[in-house]
Amino acid sequence: MKQFKSIQFRWNEPLGVPECPYAYRWVFIFFGYSIRIHNFLRSDDKRYFHDHAWWFLTLVLKGSYTDVSPNGDDVMKQGSIRYRQAKHPHYVKVSEGGCWTILITGKPNRNWGFWVDGKFKRPLKYFHKFGHPPCSEQ
Repeated sequence: MKQFKSIQFRWNEPLGVPECPYAYRWVFIFFGYSIRIHNFLRSDDKRYFHDHAWWFLTLVLKGSYTDVSPNGDDVMKQGSIRYRQAKHPHYVKVSEGGCWTILITGKPNRNWGFWVDGKFKRPLKYFHKFGHPPCSEQ
């Protein structure tokens, strides 16, 4: 497990490929716990579900998205709050107009990655094999 500095700040960090990021985020990490603000412009990688390294609590500040998982779709509108376990496989399908969210996370306690045909793939191996989705597919 990667060790984190006690306090970190990331400001307006693009997610996805540089020519068409699917979101921007602001991250504040305090002794492993974090507060993350996301400005989703479009959906994240829809080819396979991903999970996370930590549990999280999410609140939709503006706009909406659908949390798509093997357990079904969960429509998240402004004011929606949900708790998710680290192993919650999903992808984020963002509604037209985008979405702003805030997350509070626990400390990382596992590796995160993508679930491809029932097999766990770490992000670097996943993107090395499949590449990033083209800008036209987001």
